[in-house]
Amino acid sequence: MDYPQTAEWLEGLANPERSGLTPRAGRKMNLDATRRLMELLDNPHERIRAIHVAGTKGKGSVAAMLESISRAAGYRTGLFTSPHLFSWRERIRIDGRCISEERVADLGTIVRPLVEQVEAEGLRRPSFFEACTAMGMLAFAEEGLDVVVLETGLGGRLDSTNVVTPMLSIITTLGLDHTRILGSTVEEIAMQKAGIIKEGVPVVVAPQPPTVEALLQRTAAGHDAPMILAEPFTVDDVQPLSPEDVAEGEVPVIAERMHGEFGAIPVDVRVPLPGLHQAVNVGVAAAAMQVLWLTGEVPVVPEAFRSGLERVQWPARVELLEVLPWLVVDCAHNQESARALMRALSRHLQFERLILVLGASKDKPVEALARELDSAAVAILTRADLPRALPAEKIAERAGDVWPSHEVIPRPADALARAREIAGPRDLICVTGSVFVIGDLMEEGLLHSRMCEL
Repeated sequence: MDYPQTAEWLEGLANPERSGLTPRAGRKMNLDATRRLMELLDNPHERIRAIHVAGTKGKGSVAAMLESISRAAGYRTGLFTSPHLFSWRERIRIDGRCISEERVADLGTIVRPLVEQVEAEGLRRPSFFEACTAMGMLAFAEEGLDVVVLETGLGGRLDSTNVVTPMLSIITTLGLDHTRILGSTVEEIAMQKAGIIKEGVPVVVAPQPPTVEALLQRTAAGHDAPMILAEPFTVDDVQPLSPEDVAEGEVPVIAERMHGEFGAIPVDVRVPLPGLHQAVNVGVAAAAMQVLWLTGEVPVVPEAFRSGLERVQWPARVELLEVLPWLVVDCAHNQESARALMRALSRHLQFERLILVLGASKDKPVEALARELDSAAVAILTRADLPRALPAEKIAERAGDVWPSHEVIPRPADALARAREIAGPRDLICVTGSVFVIGDLMEEGLLHSRMCEL
């Protein structure tokens, strides 16, 4: 297959990222098909040196940080994340670069007949994500990388990445998300995430509510897995930027100045991922790399830790793309992430009116999301081009009364054009609520992220 044929084949597989996952389908999830697919590939997951990251919030940021730190220390790295913004190639990165179209085609050509064989043997046909996982594991194994960072897709216990036995497991901040599948309480969700804890493998955990921390501690003890509770870094106060602070033609990188320790050595670092919540993620990254340093798995000196954080790239996380008016994109899709977004916007940017371009998926808490974004003067409600997306009219029915003014414009490109039409030079346009809306706009060339170069 060539690249377009590979993409077409992948899109033909069951893909809950785009269609949504029903509770009934969730109850049928297991790792049998993934394990058989790995066997047919000669178990590439057993030939990689992995860090496995699960969580509700911050798992992608932490994964990106760990990869960047490892690469700054001179190691060859792999990074597996999901979903992608506008190109499948973003999911598999080697040494910081997206995998090539030619390599995707090669991997697809190998994996496709094995997916069909798994189904022919009477197992469930591997899904889109399972095929992606197999392609990623094979690519990483064949490269002989020093460090591979794997981000779970959904949950942990039954996620296809969980076939791996890593050097280190990580559980980031937990909260309510995918409740129809993972459980209606944080404790139930924690049980699913704790499924990545392996026998004797250390696990680093972000600060959690006491009941969740106790649950994770019991699970770790039951697996003889040392559990390390991460300490957040501290964050400096900042003066919000005004448009007058920015030179003509410049788009500044918003960053947080943080302080903490790495290997008992004080570290000051400027992290280009805005928001006070990133202090927790940096603390998790610091604890993780210290464990790998102490165990001798991945020795990293403090200078590499600092420089890796300062060069980390993780697009569409409170990312400033334009000035006059400000244009920010962020993947906030639940109540907690929307709250963090609003804190970050007011912390870093001076603006008169907030104008939202908002989409959401059907399985997300739209009302709670909207309440966190209620300071917007105008909300332009839209819909990503996928079955899982909630129609813009439904967002208006369920949450439109939250804002002083709202408009329904189903096509994201038209919604963004309308936001630009009504925004004054000192206003702020924020595209949020759905990674897929941002991805649609990037695919059409209407948004350009410096952090997503292919």
